[in-house]
Amino acid sequence: MNAARPALAVALTLLLAACQREAAAPAAQSPAPKTPAPAAAAQPGDAPARPALAPVTDYVLPGALAPDIGIEQLRQLFGADNVAIDEHLPGAEGEEFRGVRLFADDPSRRARLYFQDSQTLRGLSLAVVDDAGSRWRLDNGVKIGLPLAELAKLNGKPLRFYGLDWDYGGIVSNWNGGALAPKDGDPLRRNARLSLGEDAPAQAAVPIGDGEFSSDDKRYPKQGDLLRVGELSVSFPGEDDL
Repeated sequence: MNAARPALAVALTLLLAACQREAAAPAAQSPAPKTPAPAAAAQPGDAPARPALAPVTDYVLPGALAPDIGIEQLRQLFGADNVAIDEHLPGAEGEEFRGVRLFADDPSRRARLYFQDSQTLRGLSLAVVDDAGSRWRLDNGVKIGLPLAELAKLNGKPLRFYGLDWDYGGIVSNWNGGALAPKDGDPLRRNARLSLGEDAPAQAAVPIGDGEFSSDDKRYPKQGDLLRVGELSVSFPGEDDL
């Protein structure tokens, strides 16, 4: 992941109010009722107010997540206590980024959010889920724990992926034009990463290393059951991608 892209922070605005003292009313008279000040009229160029968002109950990616979503909108969606700024989100090759964790203490709903500007947390660029048993799923039907054989069946064609045991190990690199391939005109990228299933033997024969391998590779006849989807992510477009 490009370090320049992972990074939304909330700009704080200070509101100043001036207080006026009312003149004292004559002793024998009741004070005149106050007239409410008229609401300020919207000015040309003012940004429209964003409607309140309904809380998320179905954990689908991308769902309500979008590049322009802010911290307050995330709190509306997931609850204020479930949105935490994290200074040390993991990245490739040992890098760390400032971002957001959703449901940090709940593996069934936990997710990591990365931003184009990591200091201001503006421009959501990547959402990642990688906990076993996670309730999150992609809107194309891919979910954590799905065996490679089922993933290829869902795609309708063999797919290609990088071998395991390096920084980009297991990432699906090519859907070969199958049902899960990116659609023309869709700026989002839905990604899956394979890993050994928890019940796989220690010396399981599966592709290793930074080469590309196919889901129908005859050299690994058992990989369809041994390899499972261990990570889901959605990449959102940046300004240079629009």
